[in-house]
Amino acid sequence: MSNLTKYEIFPLLLELAKRNCLNFPERISRTEIIKSLDISAWRFRKLLKYAEDEGYIERVPLGRFIAFKITPRGRELLESIYGDLKRILDSGLTVELRGKVVPGLGEGAYYLSIPQYVEAFKEALGFEPFPGTLNVRLDEDSVKKRGFVRNSGKGIYIPGFTLNGKSFCGVTVYKAVISANGVSVFGAVLDIEKTKHGDEILEVISQVRLRSELKLRDGDPVEIRVML
Repeated sequence: MSNLTKYEIFPLLLELAKRNCLNFPERISRTEIIKSLDISAWRFRKLLKYAEDEGYIERVPLGRFIAFKITPRGRELLESIYGDLKRILDSGLTVELRGKVVPGLGEGAYYLSIPQYVEAFKEALGFEPFPGTLNVRLDEDSVKKRGFVRNSGKGIYIPGFTLNGKSFCGVTVYKAVISANGVSVFGAVLDIEKTKHGDEILEVISQVRLRSELKLRDGDPVEIRVML
């Protein structure tokens, strides 16, 4: 597996830490972690091998079983991302948006599977986005704040391109923290040049499937802190 960013290996380490692997060697349920991360068994095995090969985790014999423990290097990665999130949440340079989850048009999975977009997002944000967006209908106050975000000039612009004779529009991305049900996830919000949505609909991406990670259903409230 090619080198991964810290944000790509972070979800696995976080799941292991939730299962007390930060302090002691623990047996884990691979099925539970695969379900929680919403990834394939193949992807899980690759992440696990990468984490072990790079020294983020270690296998520990536990009788007839194998347990896993997060190494000091793995702890350093978790603390690094915790520091990133804490700086974002504590910083005054954030704009808080609120809204409720709504169904999407199903186009996010298509666009986020196009290599040119995937590589551009990965370079701009430090992670490869899950192929799909979370659509949030902003409340009236947040629609106004979105205008402030757009006019701030602080986003990262990804230019459009042409592929197989078809034009794809540019998009501006803003790093963000998405929170719901007591859980926060690092991600980004999109300001797409050409969209069928009005300003009240905000498209959000992350490395993980946000509906699963944040346990969201249509109509659930979401808080998004946009980093400027």
